[in-house]
Amino acid sequence: MTLPDPTDSSTRYDIPEADFISQIDIAEDATAQWSVFNELKSTLASIPKADLRRIRTQSEKLTHYSDSLRKTMPTSLETMPIKTRLDVVHARIELLNMTANNLLVDSLELKENYKETLLAFNTLLHQINEKYEKDAIQKQGEKIFSHELQQRTKDSIFKIEQARKQRQQ
Repeated sequence: MTLPDPTDSSTRYDIPEADFISQIDIAEDATAQWSVFNELKSTLASIPKADLRRIRTQSEKLTHYSDSLRKTMPTSLETMPIKTRLDVVHARIELLNMTANNLLVDSLELKENYKETLLAFNTLLHQINEKYEKDAIQKQGEKIFSHELQQRTKDSIFKIEQARKQRQQ
């Protein structure tokens, strides 16, 4: 196997296909409202098939998209774990962009940075899923607590009424 020519921008690299974790429905709905999110995801997915010239263009786009994501985060997703994951994605994209735009491109470093960027993005997807799963559990807990509180209130009122009836007799 011959190594890619590090100075030829039409060189193609053996970068593995993007494999994203699936999002739960509510998380997918939330990220669909975050306009740049899907653009970043599809651009990230396009890199394995690209030549170096396109990788450079796409990595530059990814940098702009990740900047935009950090600035336009929906309030429903503004949690510390998601913000932190987004910072990691941004840093990984910056490294990928730097590697792709070196005068002499190290193919192994490019592949590794792409894999790490993909891993960081998947971790962000996982964190978003987890946020909505926790919200659902919390909502269920609140419903149970509310039901128990209503039942206790009814029981207390019933006991008061029973005591009043007994005193009247």
